[in-house]
Amino acid sequence: MKKITLLSLLFASAFMVGQNTVTIDGSATFLGFANVFETPANGGGFVFGSPWGVPDIKSVVDVSGNTVTLFPNFNTYGDNPTDPFWVNQTTGEGNKVFEGNTFNENNSNLLGQELTFSADVQSFTLSSEYVVKAFIKVFNADFSVLKEESLPLTSAGTFAITYTNVEATDAVIQYGFSVTGLNANPADEATLGNVVVGPFILSTLDFDIASIIAYPNPTTQNWIINNKNLTSFSLNLYDVNGKLLLTNENISNQTFTIDTSVLKAGIYFANIISESSSNTIKLIKK
Repeated sequence: MKKITLLSLLFASAFMVGQNTVTIDGSATFLGFANVFETPANGGGFVFGSPWGVPDIKSVVDVSGNTVTLFPNFNTYGDNPTDPFWVNQTTGEGNKVFEGNTFNENNSNLLGQELTFSADVQSFTLSSEYVVKAFIKVFNADFSVLKEESLPLTSAGTFAITYTNVEATDAVIQYGFSVTGLNANPADEATLGNVVVGPFILSTLDFDIASIIAYPNPTTQNWIINNKNLTSFSLNLYDVNGKLLLTNENISNQTFTIDTSVLKAGIYFANIISESSSNTIKLIKK
């Protein structure tokens, strides 16, 4: 199943194709950063953020296979089973919400240009208790400005996100993934699953499904989905956190209207699925 956003142009696979396209490269240097929060039951407040080793984030970079496998964080629990900071000693569950970020960082040749990050989610078995996102983050040298484009990942398929908010003061670019959820018991690793991501590989079919468009976008009323090629398709609408809001199956019309009257202003994602492909479109309601 292939999935690609219409936020971006379509590119052939490689680590760098032109000056503004990146994908997964297992031989590249990956960095880690952790943001730690209290659980919702404890108020959900921010506790700390700091650089973190990629293996300790619980991401596995396979150089020979050219993949990155993303897991929930098990190490803070496994290394500290008797520490009440990390493990609730009464329930035996993790005691912090852990956001593990695994990413590449570029400080030079990508600056001052639009950037597309695309990759192929080869396998998605992650528990729905966790949220995984692909992101591009751009910030200046003193960290006073942070700009971000992100996309929730919910299934296997190809994705692409594009950063366009370019300024001369941009100093650092990061692109990669975050996995957010309760720090977990290593005994539950097989049950909670993971996400395997590899390089983006373009096929002729991807060009065909790119004929699906949504308009007006942004909108203050409804979105119209226009499909030029598919005889029928299904549509799932998600919010920015990956929550499924709407499902329509076996749509045979060339145009289909999504009623936004009950939706708040914000960003949404329409996943359009045919027998052989899947396409995700970013939608904005004002």
